[in-house]
Amino acid sequence: MHVILGLVIVAAVYLHARRGAYDAANHDGVETAAAYWHMVDLVWVVLFALVYVAR
Repeated sequence: MHVILGLVIVAAVYLHARRGAYDAANHDGVETAAAYWHMVDLVWVVLFALVYVAR
């Protein structure tokens, strides 16, 4: 579910970027989406390591 939510957030940022909503002074949405996506990345790395060690 968190990966799907991440994809929705990235898609929303993409659509806003295509409309020109972001510039050098206003890019909070991009930073927030990137932080969420990297958190999802970290969770998957930790889960993979835990499952690998548990086996």
